[in-house]
Amino acid sequence: MKRAIIIDSGCSPTNDWIEKYHLNFMGMKVYVDGKEYTDGVDLNHKEFYEIVRNSEEIHTAQPSLKELMNMYESLKEEGFDEIIDIHFSSKMSGLYNTAQMARNMLNNINVKIIDTKMVSIGASLVARRIVELLSDENKTFEEVEELVQTIIDNTFMEFSVPTLKYLVKNGRIGKAAGMAGTLLKIVPVLTVEDGEITPLVKVRGINKAFKVMADNAFEFIKDRPHNIKIYKVHGFDSNKEHEDKVFNLFMEKFEKLNYNYELIEGRIWPTVACHSGPEVFGLAVYGEENPL
Repeated sequence: MKRAIIIDSGCSPTNDWIEKYHLNFMGMKVYVDGKEYTDGVDLNHKEFYEIVRNSEEIHTAQPSLKELMNMYESLKEEGFDEIIDIHFSSKMSGLYNTAQMARNMLNNINVKIIDTKMVSIGASLVARRIVELLSDENKTFEEVEELVQTIIDNTFMEFSVPTLKYLVKNGRIGKAAGMAGTLLKIVPVLTVEDGEITPLVKVRGINKAFKVMADNAFEFIKDRPHNIKIYKVHGFDSNKEHEDKVFNLFMEKFEKLNYNYELIEGRIWPTVACHSGPEVFGLAVYGEENPL
């Protein structure tokens, strides 16, 4: 069976990973002051963070139903017998539901759709493990489908932003709604649970946030010694220092465990930065108590 795998920009893929597994990429639409871009196609990270610095309005939209149908049809014409389409949380975007609609309108194409129930670096780690099982371990989709929830449960992500205004404005605030308007001198640490933005804690002072985030990630991963992946990200260049401080505090404890791990690092994709705001930094970890 010839299989195609699709990944969207909301899953924060890295270019080397896309190339390694010959993944098909689907970019969300990004709007900066009314001008439309397709994330990862005609807008890269460097360009986005330059133009967004002085912008007044940023938001996203999903690819159209017709675009998804065209993509599935093109892959079918290329000779793929099975198409596996991996998306970021269905509670954060209508893309997952639109993909289902496209599949249902193309009865002669074998499309399987996965909801990672995560976004950004969390969705990326879920997707990476799924792709490894499919490509490196030659598991069938049905075998992997049974493991998806376990993979999600093995993934932890957290991030912090100086303001919740972007999450509120773009309707992605989720269970953190109660924190909006209360952040004077308070730094929020947020995560994604069951597909929604969820507050972990709010602390006074950025240094306290660094320590809390490092401790959170360590506590999650310390008893999960297998297939570990660590993904560190930032938005604006000025946030890289924050990202590095969290990561370094985490590694001070983690390295004592002597676990093998894969490190991934980069910048928050424009798709996600439009939701969180560009002043963001985060850390995600994946690990298994026993190999899947």
